[in-house]
Amino acid sequence: MAGWTGKAASVLLVFIATWGSAIMYWRSTGATPSGMDMLLYLGLLPAGVSSAGFMATGLLRQGADKALEKATRSPDNDAAPVVREDGVKAAAAAALTAGQINLGVGLDAPALLAAAAAPPRPALSARFRDGQNLPVRVSEATQLDDLEVLGEREQGIDTTPRERRALALLAPVLDELLGEAAMALPVLEAREEVVVAGLRRNDEGRVDNVLTIELLVAHGWSDALLHWVRDWLMQRVLEFGVDGRRFDVAVTVVGDDNQAWRHLHRLADALSRAPDRWHLLLACDSCIDPDVIQGWLVNGVLATARHPEGRTPGEGAAGVLLASPGMATEGNGCLWPPLALEADATQMARPAERRRHLTTAASQWKQSLPQDEHSVQFVLHDARQGSDGVVDAALAASALNPDLEFGTGNLSLPASAGELGPVLPVAMLALALEQTRRNTGPVLLLAGTEAQQRVMALVSAGSTPQAADLPSTT
Repeated sequence: MAGWTGKAASVLLVFIATWGSAIMYWRSTGATPSGMDMLLYLGLLPAGVSSAGFMATGLLRQGADKALEKATRSPDNDAAPVVREDGVKAAAAAALTAGQINLGVGLDAPALLAAAAAPPRPALSARFRDGQNLPVRVSEATQLDDLEVLGEREQGIDTTPRERRALALLAPVLDELLGEAAMALPVLEAREEVVVAGLRRNDEGRVDNVLTIELLVAHGWSDALLHWVRDWLMQRVLEFGVDGRRFDVAVTVVGDDNQAWRHLHRLADALSRAPDRWHLLLACDSCIDPDVIQGWLVNGVLATARHPEGRTPGEGAAGVLLASPGMATEGNGCLWPPLALEADATQMARPAERRRHLTTAASQWKQSLPQDEHSVQFVLHDARQGSDGVVDAALAASALNPDLEFGTGNLSLPASAGELGPVLPVAMLALALEQTRRNTGPVLLLAGTEAQQRVMALVSAGSTPQAADLPSTT
């Protein structure tokens, strides 16, 4: 409603200004307008000016939505490469300025990292049981008001427990990070009062769209609900006092955490090349839904007493505030471009081949990183407790830092928080940022330890080395 009110007010202002100018001109010159003159100046001209203004605004917003994509293709916006002491050109890094998690495990980032040596495990559920009528383990947020954001029928839209719980978990994360984003944006120039066609107005000069708020959700959300969520996000941002011309909002559907990692790879690469952009990346999901758990049980993928290697239902929300390298300050983290590693079926079937492939790729990836980033001090991964994936994670970390004490320097997020879907990559980034602030050492993120596609990413402390090389244009 607020958007339509603003549009109506701008149209009315254009008509008043045009009519006032035309009438003042006719009175000062003594001219008598004909019927055609009145139609042209009092009707067609203001209507044309309003239409042109809306078209220009639409084009500007469309351009803002594609700003990151253009940044990746434009050689003029390429960040200056980092050159190591041995002459090897290193990849550029995006700035990681803030992070927040709200998981079913019930611990914030500092508390969860502090318990890494003996992390909490999902508890037996009093509500959900397997085919043998035995309780299953879940990582569920206790005392969560799942109607805080969404009702069971919101504005004519039927909702599921999965959607309601996901948005209820997202709300505090969103509020915390919107405050961070609002403080990070540069202050607009002071308003200057000018007179146009006898009317006074405030001229702020150019206002750039510099912030994107994006929410990742899993498949299954209806189109109507996705539109509702986008409007809800827009309204929350406006309530924090961010000028509506400075940001855009998107809701992106991803199939699983692998798709979320690929999306994050494109985003990190684009931000590392774009000047003066912020990107608030959010994600929320919940598997604490009778339909979801029953579906997993029927398909044989639910972790039960007889099938402990299955998937454990979890839920949560997470968010990180990413920025261009030029926006980095001391205390921020650096997100180095993730590496996607494909393994064929033969390599997956032979553990020795798989691990040789993984360590070789990690060693090659090390060549693109600044020398200071080789000494990984902590590992965040998605391997299930006791699985071969834990060994793979230890080998990948050893390729970057042979002296790492993996036993006390790693945390499996799904082992504590259960299946998180698209939330997993974002939560791992938020935890990595917190860990660099606790220990200042680089953190390795390893995902896909149980799948054919693997992803390695690195977060280190401090401002990005190439920040000083980028101009500031905001």
